[in-house]
Amino acid sequence: MKKLFIFLLIVTSLFYFTKCTLDVSVSNPESFEKRGIDLSHHNKVTNWDSVAKTIDFVIIKATEGSTFKDPCFKSYWRNAKKHNIIRGAYHFFKPGVPGDEQFENFKNTVNLSQGDFVPVLDVENKEADINEVNKWLELAEKHYGVKPILYTEYLFFKVLLEGDVKVDRLWIYLDKSYKLQPSFDNYDCVFWQYSHVGNVEGIDGPVDLDTFLCDEKKYQELMIK
Repeated sequence: MKKLFIFLLIVTSLFYFTKCTLDVSVSNPESFEKRGIDLSHHNKVTNWDSVAKTIDFVIIKATEGSTFKDPCFKSYWRNAKKHNIIRGAYHFFKPGVPGDEQFENFKNTVNLSQGDFVPVLDVENKEADINEVNKWLELAEKHYGVKPILYTEYLFFKVLLEGDVKVDRLWIYLDKSYKLQPSFDNYDCVFWQYSHVGNVEGIDGPVDLDTFLCDEKKYQELMIK
């Protein structure tokens, strides 16, 4: 299985990087109107007033697996609301742990209210069971009454998830140095994470940078009513 994964990754990578030199859908992520970041306990926010002057939205790590709760989540969640920043929460999916147990952890930690983004599931490990991933997504939709968003890296999605994951909306990491905007025929890519080494005043050290790819109507559709 490992050899097959490596082979598929190499083939997809060759196709992708060849496509990068030919594709006409090149764009600058910083040219989009809605700008944001994503945070976890790995980031240290020192001045929320400064952060609020730079970004429109923030997506914050809430939970991982069936027991881990990000120690900074409550503070970041509260401060985002206080500073009128549109906020969202994500769960980091842990392989080998049932999807329903992982969702219980998220549900018991995150209370989404009007104006918050729909729930987000972060899947990055190739050992993740797609059936358990889909179970988490189904439970999230049932509990919150909205369709969730899936976060992952572009090649990871193309090789391991496309066609099997039961989700419509994507948040995709694709480094801006490749000069190619992520897009898909059968999925709606709404968020683009384009850097892991951004600088934002009010945050010590590098931070992930994101942008919203669609229009204002769709932006509003991603919020809890």
